[in-house]
Amino acid sequence: MMETQVIALVAAFNSNKELLLLKRPNNVHQGGLWSFPGGKVEGNESPLHAAMRELKEETGLFGEHWQQIGSEVHTYEDRNLQFLMFTCLCVDVSAMHCESEHAWVSPGDLRDYPMPEANSKLLPMLSKLKMDKSQHTH
Repeated sequence: MMETQVIALVAAFNSNKELLLLKRPNNVHQGGLWSFPGGKVEGNESPLHAAMRELKEETGLFGEHWQQIGSEVHTYEDRNLQFLMFTCLCVDVSAMHCESEHAWVSPGDLRDYPMPEANSKLLPMLSKLKMDKSQHTH
């Protein structure tokens, strides 16, 4: 039985309600496809902490209004992955620095970006989200 790796993924919205996608390097698992920021939950850290850490490591961004919106298990031939999907709002994107190609995409256009099969299972969770405007009054 393969061990299951827990992966925290982040649906990071900017103030225009666009989602951040990163292009995976060609030399990694599912390389060349678009994905949400995220990565493995390490040791005894909480999935939320992993999501925050990965977002900062991969993009330099800090999110606000974090919430977990779902979880999905996906099995590839060589690995079992349990994805925990978090969402957050990145109001200030001025500090952003991505190691890879990136795009801010409106949720309706996500299908135009080829993603790993596992990610596409997570998209319906996003369509259920109604970003609550009342949180974003300045």
